[in-house]
Amino acid sequence: MIKLFPGFNTDIESAVACFRPILQRLKIRQGITGFPVFLSLFPHLWNLNKNCIWIITILKANMPVDSMAKFISQYHKKEKVMECYIILSDIFFVNAKVPKEIRKAVIVHEFCHFIALIYASVSTSEDNLQERLKERLSKVIDELTNDQVLKLYQLLNKLRQPYNDFSAFEQTRDDHFRLNCENLDLSYTDLFKNFLLSRQMFIEFLSKEEREKFSNLLSEGKTQEAFDLYMNTARKIAHEKWLPENFAINQSIDILIKYGINAVR
Repeated sequence: MIKLFPGFNTDIESAVACFRPILQRLKIRQGITGFPVFLSLFPHLWNLNKNCIWIITILKANMPVDSMAKFISQYHKKEKVMECYIILSDIFFVNAKVPKEIRKAVIVHEFCHFIALIYASVSTSEDNLQERLKERLSKVIDELTNDQVLKLYQLLNKLRQPYNDFSAFEQTRDDHFRLNCENLDLSYTDLFKNFLLSRQMFIEFLSKEEREKFSNLLSEGKTQEAFDLYMNTARKIAHEKWLPENFAINQSIDILIKYGINAVR
């Protein structure tokens, strides 16, 4: 396997740190489409780009009535270029019809299919990867219907849903994303949730003073005040990062449970 980033295939924080810069360059909240992002822009991914040139682009299109989004990949063997497209219905760009939180969630979902391709490419031969792509509906690797998009949003907007809800819904299950040739000890379900909101993103929203205040409140036994500060940060992230508030709260609580006081360090 090509070494891209320490632990990127075994540790969720390393994986998010490795691939989140690509997601940020797609400028989801700016609504930019048709702008190709080359992986060669990211020095820590140069080893990956030695195998072939990777490009990902968000496009908007007038799609059929029941089609809301697609992830399409095409590998040009002779030129060694992997072209990837997240194609969205133009209805996503009319906020009165589709909330911006849905656009964000759908793009991140399709981005996870892109990441699955990357993991597959560094885990198997070129010929085997092509066979896997043929098995996954040739060039169209994923397509979301109106009903699936609505269910995805409803899932994210539940308050304190159990983890199994993500595994029960086909479009967020780990095996929905897998090409079954990845050398990967991580769950794509977890990657999806952490690309939306990770511990590192949470920390970015806290000033040094706020982190110290949170720690001091806990050490003084003022757990409710500490929790209120923490939850207010989750709500702020939801507003600024286009996340359903209930998801931001749920994910922030999960981060707190997993990392304890280190959640903000």
